[in-house]
Amino acid sequence: MLTYRYAVQTTEGQALDGVMRAQSVEAAHEALETSNLRVLTLELEDRPSGRPLRGTDFLAFNQQLAQLTKVGLPIASGLRLIAQDMRRGRLSESINRVVDELERGAELPEAFARHESRFPKLYSQLVAAGVNANRLSAVLMNLGRHLEMMQRLRGTLWRAVAYPLVVTVCFAGVMGFVGTVLIPQFSELYDDFDTSLPVLTAVLIWLADYTWPILTALAVAFVALPVLAVVLRVGGHGGWVLDHVLMRLPLIGPALNRNLMARWCDMLRVGVSAGLDLPAALQLSSASVGSRRLMQDTRRLIEALESGRTLGDPLKLSLIPASVPAAMQLASEKADLAALVGDLSAIYEQQADLRLSVIQAYLSPALTIVMGLVMGSVITALFLPLVRLMQSII
Repeated sequence: MLTYRYAVQTTEGQALDGVMRAQSVEAAHEALETSNLRVLTLELEDRPSGRPLRGTDFLAFNQQLAQLTKVGLPIASGLRLIAQDMRRGRLSESINRVVDELERGAELPEAFARHESRFPKLYSQLVAAGVNANRLSAVLMNLGRHLEMMQRLRGTLWRAVAYPLVVTVCFAGVMGFVGTVLIPQFSELYDDFDTSLPVLTAVLIWLADYTWPILTALAVAFVALPVLAVVLRVGGHGGWVLDHVLMRLPLIGPALNRNLMARWCDMLRVGVSAGLDLPAALQLSSASVGSRRLMQDTRRLIEALESGRTLGDPLKLSLIPASVPAAMQLASEKADLAALVGDLSAIYEQQADLRLSVIQAYLSPALTIVMGLVMGSVITALFLPLVRLMQSII
């Protein structure tokens, strides 16, 4: 569905303008004429370009909007103030366009939906739930806490793998220096000896001839992997990589599993607290995590509810533990579902932190051992012919 801006004239001659959504310009034109309106102008609405609000930008915007709505400031005035605080022109422009929609008579959720390319696609749904429940500020604050938790989990995950990556890159640089500078000098020295070399030394000298191709391949892989990840995510295949590659890695897989469950439970808490019914809240939490396996599990939960079954019934789930829907069923019967999934989110967050600390505890000693073995083998291979020569002289 595309958004079109129109100017029309009624049969009485009154001029009207506004926006509408339709599959094509022909469909929009036909819909207007069917309503006995004479179309004056009809054009595709210009959407703001650039990347949508993400990360700290969106977190800051959401927090400011929550505070302004909490004190009772009119939405349009509050958004104008937030736009003035935004130093980046495109962000300010996006917020001002939302305000323009409000001033034309659009509802707040509709205004955000019309500019969904500049905001997370779920944002308008949460705003609509908050408006309908007359607790918009509380919903936005809950969303803010959820975003902070996501950033905290991602930061912890990055810190867990950053040190091993830095150490690996530095070690590759050291080995590159050894392979391109030291080993060729030792090779020329041993050529002057005119003697047979030990197998370990011969293999090391042979590998040194391929130092540059190896370093080039490693550098290309180091640059290409992040680029490939971005391409897959933009192409909609990021969930497949997460489920079928990253989740199957030792150490990292269990940490990612708990990470996803923490985010899923917390977004479910946000949806339930916003007043959404359970299927809608489940759909919201499913769309927020990006895991296809988790989306499939959530779809099975929704189908069970829509078919009249309960979450306590046995369900074939691949990622969500069976105890979670059973506990959700009991909590929903006691009208305590938001508190339960909030507690589950905190539990899974703690488990994710523990498993990430295990990654650091295992990877650091493992890297030290590997580097020690490699450097020890290189030193042994370089000096073994000299040792043999000295033994033969003695």
